[in-house]
Amino acid sequence: MKFGLSLPHIGKLASPEAIRSVAEQAEAIGYDSLWVLERTLVPVKPKIPYPATKDGMLPDVYKIIFDPIESLTFAAAVTSRIRLGSSVIVLSNHAPLDLARRLATLDALSHGRLICGFGVGWSQDEIEAAGVEFKTRGKRADEFVQVLKKAWAPDPVEFSGKFFQIPASYIGPKPVQMPHPPIVFGGFVGKTFERVIDLGNGWNPAGVPLEHLKGVIDGLRAAARAKGKRPEDFEVYYRAFWRPTKDEYKQMEALGVNHVILDLNFDGLDLDGVLTQMKGLIPS
Repeated sequence: MKFGLSLPHIGKLASPEAIRSVAEQAEAIGYDSLWVLERTLVPVKPKIPYPATKDGMLPDVYKIIFDPIESLTFAAAVTSRIRLGSSVIVLSNHAPLDLARRLATLDALSHGRLICGFGVGWSQDEIEAAGVEFKTRGKRADEFVQVLKKAWAPDPVEFSGKFFQIPASYIGPKPVQMPHPPIVFGGFVGKTFERVIDLGNGWNPAGVPLEHLKGVIDGLRAAARAKGKRPEDFEVYYRAFWRPTKDEYKQMEALGVNHVILDLNFDGLDLDGVLTQMKGLIPS
């Protein structure tokens, strides 16, 4: 099992110094990956309550968020080995050709270290502010990923769909990792597993209690078998918001977790506290 760590690119801790220090130390300690998330706004009166809080409001830490791709690019520049992932970029906030070129550029600048974590998005306020129809966001996201793969394929590129059109064109750069960087999807409901199996390489559940993890991983495996795919071909990137013990790590691995992502951004620590805590988070 591999170990990842979220970068300090959100909240009051977010700064060039914090991102540089955590990225460099994570690589030195032996972490396998660094991760970012995406929020574009925090609505004062959300149309859909945030599911992780009692009052439905997003935590204050989300009021400052450095852009995920720029944050990963900064981290790439001060590291050489560690992988760089998004958990997750919300496809509803973006246009596909722009995102395809930005991600391909990051993969090229990092010499092929990118892991693309995508989500459809749940915040109606955020999605509508991006000019995207909330009701069709899932279908748009599926076509969006098809456009990404087309843009990353050999030129000339051409695409004709319901949401996006590309005339026969040359589009560059291409990713270093071909045919494309690993694609993983966040989410739990609706067509999440179908999206993982049809379009991706893995699943990125976040915040699932450990006692429920077996059930959801079994659900992914069953969905893969139903589509004639091998369950072991789809990796599980599990994002944990607590500090697991060695026994809990062993339990995760036994359940089929391939990559666990740890997060200190919500602990209220200063930079020194983060740098101290991250040393003991993974087994030596």
